[in-house]
Amino acid sequence: MFTRFLALLIPALLVALPPISQLDETAVIANEALVSYPDQVTFRLQLDPDVTIADATLTYDLEQTSCLDVSTQVPVEVTGDTVEWDWIMIRSGNPPPGATMWWEWTVVDDQGNSYTTPRQELTFSDDRFEWQTVSDGDVTVHWYRGDEVGPMLLDAATEGLQLLEDDLGIKLQEDVQFYIYGSPEDMREAVLYIQDWAGGVAFSEYNIILMGVPPSIAEDWGRDTVRHELTHLVLGQYGSSCVGGDRPSWLEEGLAMYAEGDPSETVTGDIESAVRENSFIPLRSLNGAFPAHDAAASLAYSQSYSVVQFLREQYGEESIQELIHVLATGESYDGALEQVYGYNVDGLEQAWRSWVGVPPRVVPPTPTPFSAAAVPTMEPLAGPVNQPTPQSYVQNPVPQAEPSSSICSFGLIPLMLLGVFTWRLRKSSHG
Repeated sequence: MFTRFLALLIPALLVALPPISQLDETAVIANEALVSYPDQVTFRLQLDPDVTIADATLTYDLEQTSCLDVSTQVPVEVTGDTVEWDWIMIRSGNPPPGATMWWEWTVVDDQGNSYTTPRQELTFSDDRFEWQTVSDGDVTVHWYRGDEVGPMLLDAATEGLQLLEDDLGIKLQEDVQFYIYGSPEDMREAVLYIQDWAGGVAFSEYNIILMGVPPSIAEDWGRDTVRHELTHLVLGQYGSSCVGGDRPSWLEEGLAMYAEGDPSETVTGDIESAVRENSFIPLRSLNGAFPAHDAAASLAYSQSYSVVQFLREQYGEESIQELIHVLATGESYDGALEQVYGYNVDGLEQAWRSWVGVPPRVVPPTPTPFSAAAVPTMEPLAGPVNQPTPQSYVQNPVPQAEPSSSICSFGLIPLMLLGVFTWRLRKSSHG
């Protein structure tokens, strides 16, 4: 009788006892990231209160192109059944809208059991505005002011890409997104630590460009600038380098100016005036920082365009492709030019000067100092550098180089739009 009683009692007791919680997906009640853009992200994990958590680690990262991609791991203090951690972006800067973040938690209970949650993803967005979106191939444009602004700037971008491909054989390698804000002020409020004069910023590691383009200037300044800045991203992808290689400013900006299309009245006026007055800037000084003064900056851009035009017309597109890839190996500017064209920066300058119709410039075989300054649309440079100028090419004949082929590679460079483009627009419209 007693045995029979126990047989009936034990199952009843087992039913009455609460189940023992396991440290697995069933123990997770909530796993979320709460975004207060652009200031903060709060990661929060809530577990079954019957599970005693002894240790918790948050791992998160942003999807981006990088030579070394290392995720962030944060040990998080455990207080009860909910663990959370705040990513304060004011300390680190914020990713742009359109960037994607992933995260996961690893927790250990008081028995030593470990569990890692499946990865969650979140795409950042600037919810202050009701965005519209248009796409064509690898380019997507988001905007919210002016019905025609998005399609107009998308057309400009695709036209610029086609010109780069047709004339220079340089192709976009990865998708690009534009976020077109209705004003520079709106754009600056979306980005921490941006200069108050900036009209836009490119997050090249994400292939995302933010621009402040009022509809009233979208057809002029907006179209040219979209093509210009998109070229910088294309060049970064095409000529990427993880060994420290970069491109001289005159090549970078000259190609970006070329992608804008036919030269503007400002460009042709700058060249004609400099030819008449023999006032071109020494090309070696345009390896790095461009002049900060408006008139000198305008000539620097126009002259860079002319040098790129000379290289393409005299040597063809394949030699420009090769130059980009040789520079990406970490070769010096002089060394890359000598390898591809047979002369250094000074020799290129003399050949180009002859092409535009001005006499050779006397190049002293002495160090030519140049200092870093504000360089529109270029990555920051280091401090002042003494750049030795090799022996003058004035008396030496300029050898001709044969075009050669190359292959594509990937990469990105940081870029910044500056007010000089607005000045150029005003100069062009009043010139």
